[in-house]
Order: sequence, then C-alpha cells, then structure tokens
Amino acid sequence: MSRKPPTERLEELRDAIKSALDYRDFYLRYCSRARVCGARLQAFCPIPAHGHSGRGRPSLSVDLVRGLFHCFSRDEGGDAIRFYELMHGVTFAQAVREMASLLGLDGKQMPLAFRAAPDIEPMEPLDDEQLTTICESFLAICRTQEQAEGLNYLARRGIAPETAQRAGVSYFPRRAYRRVMEKLRGKFSPEELQRSGLFNRRGHLTFYQHRLLFPFLIEGRARYLQARAIASGIEPRWHNMRGNVPALYNVDLLDALPSGSVVYLVEGFTDTLTLLTHGFAAVGLVGAGGLKEEWIAPLGRFRVVALLDPDEAGRRAVARYRETFGARRLHLANLFLPSDVNDFFRQRPSASLELALLTEAALERREDAEWPSDKRTGYNLRL
Repeated sequence: MSRKPPTERLEELRDAIKSALDYRDFYLRYCSRARVCGARLQAFCPIPAHGHSGRGRPSLSVDLVRGLFHCFSRDEGGDAIRFYELMHGVTFAQAVREMASLLGLDGKQMPLAFRAAPDIEPMEPLDDEQLTTICESFLAICRTQEQAEGLNYLARRGIAPETAQRAGVSYFPRRAYRRVMEKLRGKFSPEELQRSGLFNRRGHLTFYQHRLLFPFLIEGRARYLQARAIASGIEPRWHNMRGNVPALYNVDLLDALPSGSVVYLVEGFTDTLTLLTHGFAAVGLVGAGGLKEEWIAPLGRFRVVALLDPDEAGRRAVARYRETFGARRLHLANLFLPSDVNDFFRQRPSASLELALLTEAALERREDAEWPSDKRTGYNLRL
C-alpha cells in the first residue's frame, strides 16, 4: 500500500488537532491575564514578535468557538495552529507535529471517529438514480446486522418496532462498522461512495457514530437518508448523505389515504413515528422551516394540521405556512402542545384522546388551537 504524501498527512493531523483542542484552555495557557466573556476571550497580546509592552488596552481577541485569534494592534490573526507558530517561532509543519504530540495524536493511528468524519468540501452530486441505488444497498447491508439496539432505543421513545420496520428504519451496531464498510466497498467505486456522502476522502464510512438510519421512501424506494447518534454526548446528533432532502418524511403514506383524511405535519422522524404508532397519519419535516412549496400540492386533498414544536422557530414556521397554504386557497389548522409530540405521548397516558379532541376543535373552528391552561379542564383552545 502506498504511503500518503507528507502534505496530506499534515492536513489530517491539522484537522485532528482542531477537532480535539479545547480552545479555552489552549489560549489561557499563553494569556494569563485574559478576560473570558461567553464565547470571546480578550487579552494583552503575548506574541513575542509583536513586541507589545504589556501596557495599554488588551489587543488580542479570540473566538473560542472557532479557535480564531486576531491582534488588532498588529492586524494579524489566524487559527490556533498559526498562534502556536507565532508563539514558538516554528514552521507550520513543526507546529502541527508538536501540537499533535501534546494532544496524544499519532498520524499513523488517528482515532476512528476522526478518520470517519465527513468531508466538508463540496463535490459534484450523484444523479438521483445513483444515489438511490447506493442508499438502498447501504440500508440492505445494515438490515443484515443485529437491529436490537436501535429498535430498543426507539421503543424507549415509545415507538413500536413494527412502526419502525414499516418506515424502513435500519441500524447497525458499532462492532459491525468495518463489516458494513467493506461490503459497500465491494459494491461501489470510491468516487461513487464519496460523492454520495457515505464515505470520506480517507476511504471511511462516515456513518460511524450515527448508525440509526431513517430513509426517505418515495414510491417505495429509499431516495435519501439521515441518521441519528443514539449514544449520549455526541454532537451533532444527526448526519446525512450528500444532497437535499427530496420530500416530506413518510410521504408515501399520502398515496394510501382517502381524500379528506386528517394528516399531521410534524417536526422530525421521532414525532412522525410516534403518531404512526398511535394510529394518526403524519408526515415530517427536517426542522421547523423545512417545508418546500412544491410539497404542498400533494397535501391539498387532506385536512392538514400543523403540529410543530412549541418554540419560537415552530411558531414562526406555522405563521409562514398558513400564509403559503392560504395563497393556494388551502386551510392549514394548527395545534401547539406543551412539549414536542414524542414527549407529549410518553408523559400523558391519555395523549391519544386529548390530541383527537384538540384536533377536532381546531378543524371545526378553523382557527389556532393553543394548549394549555384552563385549570379546571386542562384545555384552553382559544376558539
């Protein structure tokens, strides 16, 4: 096997350093008199070549989220590695190697989580048919692995295994990671896998920490997927293939429903599957603001109820969607529960009955229905 060029190995180490570095601790080692306010650090600039006297006003500003510094008096800045270069008078390559050593990173044995990290560089996307073929193969391979851990996670969220299976939800355990990766390598070229977003330029499957897979089924075929990390402490919690979300989640349901049926428009996969588990028809958005105008037409023959999260983003989205529906002479009813749908059903034994009553009132009055709070009845519909 040919060795990677030195430049590529340095780039990998650089990325690993930025992933592992605690920026606050790093800059405070050099800036003993710093003042930290939220995500910003202010200090007297300690860079030797800048020749500051240590008097006057602090001139160094650091963004602790991105790790970027700027010395305003000398108009020089950069990332944490550049800062190390200037503090120690070393080259970029020396800075990378020394910082990697301090962090316990070895260029030959990088942590697998890093080696599996997705690329951020844009790439030419695959066409829809290629993406669908790879997506379906990935899911088929994952379904041959042990599913219990993923199904148990959903069961703890109140989602029935049969609901998850009908929706095509798949999982693979961590111990199967290399096995799944090798099977995909045997079916597709490295370029195809990288352009799909399943693999990165290092040749690793990017779905390493995100192994609970939610496909977007359109006419029965998996056109796209997103995945969730089920272990605690992993951020971001979601990961996806390259490309754009192609449709509402669970959109195939609409073909099987008679006109006039009640359909809930909710946020996310777990809320959609929760409603399906309890016998309600639902389609899902990826984020409160994720509804595309071209997705509205298939909803036109139903009684649609927006049931988004009761936060500011959800309220703004509902207001915008009602205007959009209204411009097409369609009505969009809406409800706001005291929590998201999944939490509501897990916390209230009578959730199904309560939701049915609220929905009936909202559709009859054709106005907003607002949860909470008549202390005698538990409802205040504002209707």
